[in-house]
Amino acid sequence: MGRVSGPDVMTDVSTAPVELRPVPVSEANGGGRRRSLLWLLLVFLALSAALRFPSFDNHVFNNDEAYLATEAQVLQHGGHLYTDAVDRKPPLVPYVYAAVFEVTGSDGLAAVRVLAVLAHALTALLLAMEARRRFRRGWTAVAVGVMYLLAATAFRPEDAQAANFEVFMLPLLTAAMIFGIRRRPAVAGATLAVATLAKQTAATTLLPLAWLAWRVRRTRGVVLLGISFAVPILVVAALMGFHDFFFWVFTGNGGYLDASGVLGYALKLGARETGWFIAGHAVIVGLAVLAWRHRREDADLWLWALSGALAVLAGLRFFPHYYLQLLPPLCLLATRTLTSSRLTARRWLVGGLAIVMVGTTAYYLADAFPERTSRDVRIAADVTTYVRRNSNSGERVLVWGHSPDVYWASDRLPATRFPTTGFLTGASGGRPPDRVGMKYATPGAWREFLDDLRKHPPVLIIDMSTADQRNARFYPPRRFPPFEHYLVSGGWQRVTFVDGAGIYRRTGSG
Repeated sequence: MGRVSGPDVMTDVSTAPVELRPVPVSEANGGGRRRSLLWLLLVFLALSAALRFPSFDNHVFNNDEAYLATEAQVLQHGGHLYTDAVDRKPPLVPYVYAAVFEVTGSDGLAAVRVLAVLAHALTALLLAMEARRRFRRGWTAVAVGVMYLLAATAFRPEDAQAANFEVFMLPLLTAAMIFGIRRRPAVAGATLAVATLAKQTAATTLLPLAWLAWRVRRTRGVVLLGISFAVPILVVAALMGFHDFFFWVFTGNGGYLDASGVLGYALKLGARETGWFIAGHAVIVGLAVLAWRHRREDADLWLWALSGALAVLAGLRFFPHYYLQLLPPLCLLATRTLTSSRLTARRWLVGGLAIVMVGTTAYYLADAFPERTSRDVRIAADVTTYVRRNSNSGERVLVWGHSPDVYWASDRLPATRFPTTGFLTGASGGRPPDRVGMKYATPGAWREFLDDLRKHPPVLIIDMSTADQRNARFYPPRRFPPFEHYLVSGGWQRVTFVDGAGIYRRTGSG
């Protein structure tokens, strides 16, 4: 029985394909290896849970979580993704949220975050398996897994603690790379397709996988990889509707990715966020750079890191959680440096690594226990309370702004398919807050928005621009004639303010 495992089967990936060689019967039985992996998983689960302990409550760390939770509520009520709730993301994670809500009977976020803990632990375990195979030293399995879990926490809480798209993408992406390294391009392609259905940037990992497939089977390997990658995505597209799926996941994102006119702003943002990433992960980045002298042995890891850098660059928005995709290859490269150091030097390196990484992680982790609520969160909470008291279950509301947490926390469905109005105004992160206007709207969004308002008239409209919640002052309704006309012609009147947010009701509706 062939199995890639342990020091006896290590092959230099730069000089020859990974070979499947006979292994001792005791190892082939796999009992000890399975127990070892189980213990590693339990250790990584415990550490992952400890590092994400602040997430085990129901407050929202970032808008991605609130957006996903709102989509999940729409799906639970019989809605369809890309028709009744839209996003620029693939469908996997919204359906994960919806499934968790259905199974638990609650739309709280704690259960979803338990899955996030598991996802991080699985990523650490996969890296441990590859480290043990590649470096032929048992301690590297623990080292790389712990390194990854600490590094994944060394971000601001809204990026480290949230159950966002990258968290669910990374174990699938890492598994795809391991399959590719083990000369299984078909399985690697299919696994990467599932990762891409969590987040599009996983597709950049086709770069190292194509290189690995070419080395093993030349053109046949690359074709096999491509077909196995494309088929699952096409099947999902067929199930969801080709037009809507490809528009929202791929072809309709041109305006979102466009940085024309704001390139200087985007590059400054990128320099700042990259600087923060390097500062928070200085040990790993430094050790990875030192591994360059072993680049022939680890060419696949360097290509993997390059693909992660391309993912960070996509769209020039530089959200900190984008950098999570860099961590798996960087952690393996850092481990290479540790294994190539002399024993005495390695002890000093490991000691320094532990001290600096634990200190950095503790610094970021402390911020995950908020002592006070931010102004934006307070406004959303106050508006949520008002909505719950002044509307009935089953009635719909409209929030003009970027506050999907109001829909989710109030348990009221959006009146339109857009949980935020950024699709209509162009407002979004990673761009100047005043870069808004009709010309930045997603093609067709205004027509669909007005159609939805006719089909599902809201009982309340909340205008966040008067509260300047999340920079909403830059896109008041008066700047968007179709919406202003809807308010005037529909008899909508502002009846009160809640923490600065304007509340509209139809004339005569109470």
